[in-house]
Amino acid sequence: VIFAQDGGVDDYMGTIILAEMHKKKKIDFLGEIVLNGDSVLPYSMEITYKFHALLGIADIPVLLSKARMYNAFPYCYRRDTMNLANIDTLAEFSCPMPKEPLDGDEWLREQLQSAGEKSITYVCTASLTNLADVLQSSPELERKIGSIIWMAGAINVKGNLDREIYKGWNDKAEWNVFADPLAASWIFEHTAIEMNMFPLDIADKAPVDGQFMIELEQQTSRECSDPNRAMLNDIVYKAYKDICVSQPYYRLWDTVAVAFLAMPELYASPERMQLAVVTTSEQEGWTAVRGSGVKSAYWREVKVFMDFSSDQALEKFIHLVATHTF
Repeated sequence: VIFAQDGGVDDYMGTIILAEMHKKKKIDFLGEIVLNGDSVLPYSMEITYKFHALLGIADIPVLLSKARMYNAFPYCYRRDTMNLANIDTLAEFSCPMPKEPLDGDEWLREQLQSAGEKSITYVCTASLTNLADVLQSSPELERKIGSIIWMAGAINVKGNLDREIYKGWNDKAEWNVFADPLAASWIFEHTAIEMNMFPLDIADKAPVDGQFMIELEQQTSRECSDPNRAMLNDIVYKAYKDICVSQPYYRLWDTVAVAFLAMPELYASPERMQLAVVTTSEQEGWTAVRGSGVKSAYWREVKVFMDFSSDQALEKFIHLVATHTF
């Protein structure tokens, strides 16, 4: 598994999930690539190094992509990373960090070159910019990727571009697509990698406030013999309480996608849809379904996960995520 994320609070729950699965030998977690997307450097890199140390996976490389977003995330979103880095427990924790980050794009290329055919699962909670860059220059590496798991898109619900920030934005795009619709469109049109997409339709059903926060708080009050685990529980609780709860629209977006690797039985069967990524300015970033009125030269079949298998499955998902039980 290769994980590409862009430094938001919810991305780091993905790090926790993959770390726990790796330690239980359920996956081989090869590395974590940070994109300078919904975050601010160097905070996002420092946080990732610290999470790897706290989780006992400091040997798994943390890398920085040089990719740049076509549509930059608003700074008011990106500063959540600074707020996360300044949470007292995390700020006071120290661990070894390289003076210069490793090149995530060159590392990705090398990993794919040495990998077996279709052996890589590429988990992405960011834009597809860096992956498109690598495959455009080395198209033969496509065959090394068995599947992509991507938190992205909006099908039967509105997108999440905040039109109070800019009224000219459309109401159909989701940020991980909108950040670089050209890269997403290229992947859809020019590759045949199995695409598993987790859009806002399912992600919006997993709220932060409520059961999730109750269980996170309970985690901090339980006896814990591992000081690093106790510290991590405190950091995660404070991050969601101080940063996310005050944003009523916040959901466990990225977590929904990453957790599929750990608990696929909690998800309803995916719907196979013919999708295209709109790159024209008016509806830029929309993952349009065939028959929606969009004209496209290509339509890509995508496995779209629209819901959990039941209300009970959603409750179990929230419990397992909050307690880091994977």
